[in-house]
Amino acid sequence: MRACDVTMFWSTTGGGVRRYIEKKREWLARTRPDIGHMAIVPGRTASLTGAPLMPMAAVRGVRIPFAPGYRTPLAGRQVIRALDAWEPDFVECGSPFLMRRAVSEWRRRSGLPVFDYYHAYFPLNYTAVLRGRLPALCCQLERLGWRYLRHAYSDSERIFVASACVRRRLASEGIVNTEPAPLGVDLSLFSPQGRERRSGAKTMLFVGRLSEEKGLSLVLECFRLLSGERDLRLVIVGDGIMRRNVEALASRDSWVRYAGFLDSEGLAREYRNADVLVSGAPAETLGLTFLEALASGTPVAGLSGSGLMDELPGEVASAVPNRDAELLARAAAAILDSPPDPAACRAAAEPFDWDTRLEHILEREIELSGSAGPVRIGA
Repeated sequence: MRACDVTMFWSTTGGGVRRYIEKKREWLARTRPDIGHMAIVPGRTASLTGAPLMPMAAVRGVRIPFAPGYRTPLAGRQVIRALDAWEPDFVECGSPFLMRRAVSEWRRRSGLPVFDYYHAYFPLNYTAVLRGRLPALCCQLERLGWRYLRHAYSDSERIFVASACVRRRLASEGIVNTEPAPLGVDLSLFSPQGRERRSGAKTMLFVGRLSEEKGLSLVLECFRLLSGERDLRLVIVGDGIMRRNVEALASRDSWVRYAGFLDSEGLAREYRNADVLVSGAPAETLGLTFLEALASGTPVAGLSGSGLMDELPGEVASAVPNRDAELLARAAAAILDSPPDPAACRAAAEPFDWDTRLEHILEREIELSGSAGPVRIGA
């Protein structure tokens, strides 16, 4: 059997979708050697690398100015050629834009099933910057965005979603062919083991793309409110369009540390040594950082309706009802003043072990596509 993932959401500096695909490929190689897998992603140049049954196809793409590390292809022909050469039994598409249209063309010609994973909160995350400034234009663009998404997903065998709140939102826009399939967390990497016991100032952590989409400004305002009443450090991990703002803040405020983009070990260390992870993202589809923090023994504060926030135990995850810095600061303060047991945080993340989640998604794709078993082993 041959499977394939196609996505535009592939950054040189990591990201949740890239982590998902890399974990999937690692898991398949370790547990299902009968299944070959190709990943088709944008790159600086077209290339084909990797082992014969685990190839990586890069299609030439141009940089996206407002999303450092990301690229978009300008034509879908490269995607179709890669699919024709690989001949997968089914495809999972992780972005709804040009590459998805190419996958639709391939499906029309091949008759083989296509699945989608709704990773990006499109169109809401893409119009958020206009919401307060040009609300009428924002509403119009959102209507067009939902109309486009209904069309893009019209040939999907099934659309996997990471949380119940996302499923409800899609249903309200007429996209109903959905199925809950939360992604996972690496429980061996993200762990409370080795957690430093410190006295004195507590540490608040932000992890994610440095952008308004991820609610960075809200987190900074939350920190400003909290730091006025207590000794508190802020550690910021990630990269993005607001990087210069963050670097400038860290240079003038000794209580703020910008860690930049970190490898997995460095990220795990920051998680387990933080006292609270704070997220200002209003529209996460999952919120992988929530799970990584909890697996590391660190509680989280974030916005209700964003990813898994409303589905996590209130003991370890405090969800506030709207984008209000004072409410978010109060939620974070309550955690700092009365922290939950790290073991309780860990227990909340354990049902999301990567192996369990990946096996569920694969088995559902095999079942829904009618692929009963390997059909081209070694081909």
